Amino acid sequence: MQLIAHPFQELLERIEIIVTGKPNLQSDAMSAGWRLRLRAAFAGQSRPQSLVLLLCLLFGLALILNTETANEGVWFWYAVFLRQGQHLYSGMHLALQPLFALETEYFQALLGTTWLASRVPAVLHLFAYCTGLWLVVRASRLTGGQKAIVLACAFFVSIDFVGNRFDDYHVLADCFEIYSFLLLLALQRASLPWRAESLAAALGLLSGLALMTRPNDGAALFVGVAICILFLAPARRLLALALFALTAALTVVAVVRLTGDSLHDWAANSLFKAAASKGGAGHVLAAPIQLPLNAILYLGHLAVIVLVAYVLGAVFVWTAVLRPLWRDRKSVDALKLTTAAAFLLLPFPYLGRHVLDSVPIIFPALGAFLACLLACVVVFRFLRSRFAPNPSAPWDPREALLLIPLGQLASGSMSTGGSPLGLNTALATLLLLLPIAGPIRLKRESTRAFAFALLTFIAITCAAHKYRYPYQWHSYTSHPLFVDRQWYHHPEYGPILIERDNLAFIQPICNAVQSDGAQQGLLSLPFPYPNYFCAIPPWHGYVQTFFDLAGEGTIQSLIAQLQTAPPKWIVYQRQLYNMGLHEQIFNHGRPLPHRALDRFIEDKIATGAWQPVYTSTYGSYTPFTNQWILIRTRP
Repeated sequence: MQLIAHPFQELLERIEIIVTGKPNLQSDAMSAGWRLRLRAAFAGQSRPQSLVLLLCLLFGLALILNTETANEGVWFWYAVFLRQGQHLYSGMHLALQPLFALETEYFQALLGTTWLASRVPAVLHLFAYCTGLWLVVRASRLTGGQKAIVLACAFFVSIDFVGNRFDDYHVLADCFEIYSFLLLLALQRASLPWRAESLAAALGLLSGLALMTRPNDGAALFVGVAICILFLAPARRLLALALFALTAALTVVAVVRLTGDSLHDWAANSLFKAAASKGGAGHVLAAPIQLPLNAILYLGHLAVIVLVAYVLGAVFVWTAVLRPLWRDRKSVDALKLTTAAAFLLLPFPYLGRHVLDSVPIIFPALGAFLACLLACVVVFRFLRSRFAPNPSAPWDPREALLLIPLGQLASGSMSTGGSPLGLNTALATLLLLLPIAGPIRLKRESTRAFAFALLTFIAITCAAHKYRYPYQWHSYTSHPLFVDRQWYHHPEYGPILIERDNLAFIQPICNAVQSDGAQQGLLSLPFPYPNYFCAIPPWHGYVQTFFDLAGEGTIQSLIAQLQTAPPKWIVYQRQLYNMGLHEQIFNHGRPLPHRALDRFIEDKIATGAWQPVYTSTYGSYTPFTNQWILIRTRP
């Protein structure tokens, strides 16, 4: 273990030298203190969680290298157009927040547009996220081994949502949340007023950046942090709250100004029109209310009940029967051993595959339901502390921290239509905070053993699930890590680690377009992956037209332009099931504007006005069926 930890320790020391600018650490007493702390991080009880941190980093690096699917290129082209002087909102009508586009633009200007250079921000996100998890875990009073289990479970649960990736804007919002926890814990310990007020301003900066990354998560973080300041600030709480709100507002204004757009254009496109694409503000705000009921309905299926019962029973058998036999190393109780083995092994031939495939999906739903109950407990304990104090169970102000991941759970449901599936990150951060601020303490050793055995099981199954499905979002999916991939030298982007079937799908499109009139325009719907891989800018700046991101105005304008003066080439990914899914979740079953676009394209093909020259079903799997069509609109 020491041989493994030593290189990572040296890496942290080198980072410290770069940040502090002090190459001679031993000559400075403060630097010597940092050196002692770095060594302490890999010694004794700190070693297990430090090794888990290293494991998480390596796993995350593997995910970053292995993510290259047929919906790439969105943020690449937004950044390219930004560098060319175009505006995100008044020009390209972006429905998302600008911070990630600005970050991508910065790194393109700094490092270039090669594929490996585009991985650099993702690696920085990974290091920031894992380090934040590690620091929060270290703030608890758990043992070294228990901290390692919590860290592993939080990391693998959070990334196990199949759409999670480190080169995406969601992880930025997650980092702002994690570091807000650390600042709030420091705020409670602040002994000087100016230090508390500085921390409040820093918290405002993080909340403002979160708002500029993902508005619903940022708003939930803003509200949660504001409440926590009222509980945790040692003095002058109203002043701290005012500084927090002012800094958050100034941060929002500053980031919008960096885009070159007005506040009106930003708000109109990324708030009001974006909410309309999700079914309207009323539908979006109703989703958190529907979340507990949807979780109960999901958990009420017989197959789910059987799997949950089997997993909990297996963990109980390990904790109550097998673990004591292994730990005591006494004569084996044959009856207990046989009974335990029968319970674990007999159902496994039927349930084993379902455990690996379904448990990482089921437990977020169970966690969402339990989190709703926890919210009730926290509110009840606070009200009781005000009106009927209980000396045996006093209110701890740190319990207010739990409101932040609970708020993230509610905000996440706004993007899932009230479904509990996919809310992994909020549950992972809630898990991080329970040892620090949880209202319930596990006092009995047997209960603690069961809890940490269950967390270990969840971490292992989530890691195995993520290995098998590194990325999967609607019809865009990838093979297991390092399976069926090859290094391809792209003429524009250099070396790319790409799946063989993806390369076989996209190369004929590029060959056809580049050999016959690429300068006459290429439009790719709904995502610009063919534009990206073929290195041809999207026609008229249509970077993306996905179902819940492009409003009716954008689609109608696109149809009008296609009717009068279309580009020579169009790549259309026809995915009717996915469109119907979005209509059901976000549009109350009514047709989306994309239905009109689909009919328009199909009519053009049916009448012979446009000619399909290449088709593919790449990426199709039940029930997500694809039909990729390369269309030539004129000779």
